[in-house]
Amino acid sequence: MGATELEPPSGIHPDATFQTTDPEEAEAAVASRYQVSTRLVLPSQAQPEFHLNLTEAKFASSMVGVLSFGSAARVVTDATSGFHINLTLQGRATGAANGGVAQAAVAGEGLVYEPGTVTNAYWFRGCRVLTLFLSQWAIEHQLESLLGHSLRGPLRPAAKAEANGLARALVPAVQLALMHLDRGTAPTVLVQRHVEALVVNSFLLTHRHRYSEELDRPGPTSPKSAIERAAHLLEERPEHPWTTVALASEVHLSVRALQDGFKRHYDTPPMTYLRGVRLRGAHAALVAASPGETTVQEVALRHGILHPGRFSIAYRKEYGETPSATMSRPVS
Repeated sequence: MGATELEPPSGIHPDATFQTTDPEEAEAAVASRYQVSTRLVLPSQAQPEFHLNLTEAKFASSMVGVLSFGSAARVVTDATSGFHINLTLQGRATGAANGGVAQAAVAGEGLVYEPGTVTNAYWFRGCRVLTLFLSQWAIEHQLESLLGHSLRGPLRPAAKAEANGLARALVPAVQLALMHLDRGTAPTVLVQRHVEALVVNSFLLTHRHRYSEELDRPGPTSPKSAIERAAHLLEERPEHPWTTVALASEVHLSVRALQDGFKRHYDTPPMTYLRGVRLRGAHAALVAASPGETTVQEVALRHGILHPGRFSIAYRKEYGETPSATMSRPVS
């Protein structure tokens, strides 16, 4: 993953960014936002360069942020209260859990800490990190929905997130989270839950943990009627913030059965099918729209499309022109 793929949008709302050159103020800010007692230790030569920059977005019970200290810094925490994921965007960091051997994470790689972990991390000068706090409840609730049964024990995630794995999977959800900072208003509860579910699903389905093998195992053959009902729901309510888990629950299937059923009947995953439904619906609305009565963004939002940049790229690829060009054409 390149270091710029998760850059916050330009013109970001000032309330979403916290900056300070005071180490004690920075220590308190990190501790309060990530819900863990934190101690910040700076090498003596780093003091003049120190400058905390934290861009954050809170969604439901979770949080995502882009964090840098400007200088080398050691961050030591007490036992964590949730799952902490640190993905290195730029530079190099190391981290040790519960007094164990430190592991390094260069750009594109990351370190994962489960609840109850005492961490000791060192961020080299110039390091920028995407930091995620995922509540234990959100992880375990979503995992039980994916599995279709109660958990038999802790998640036990792998300590290292390799390049092009978890980091790449998280990009769409994290960019969606950061995009909402640009609007200057808090996202609705529905949007918060949707973004949190996307992040949690990306983590559980991409990063290795105790239940990964069970999640990867093919499920029982799902009845065609249930898959057709799921497809009908997507066609009928494309604006709904669907996730694979929510759709599976709606038609009383396991996530694996839903995914296998869509692959068998439509040769595509359910969320890819949904993107096609939304794109076709938006196209039809733009063809029928009159300039001045609505905007491309309004049409996109009405069809559940929250990322205008991706919408424009996908639309042009499918229809050979931009959404605005379609809307500008006289209605026949």
